[in-house]
Amino acid sequence: MTKNEIIAILEPRFASKAEACEWYTHFPIPGFNGKTTDQLVKDGLGSAVISFIESVDAGVHA
Repeated sequence: MTKNEIIAILEPRFASKAEACEWYTHFPIPGFNGKTTDQLVKDGLGSAVISFIESVDAGVHA
């Protein structure tokens, strides 16, 4: 997954694209040693980010 693909998935979950980009860049994802989505995607772990987003949607991390 690329940054643009993940931002497109995130955008409907936020009030604006800017907020989605802020989350992408600055929010550490639980379970990934404090890494942000940006860092995980750069490490080739975009699919793990998608799994996290899907689990949040399902209420697992809510």
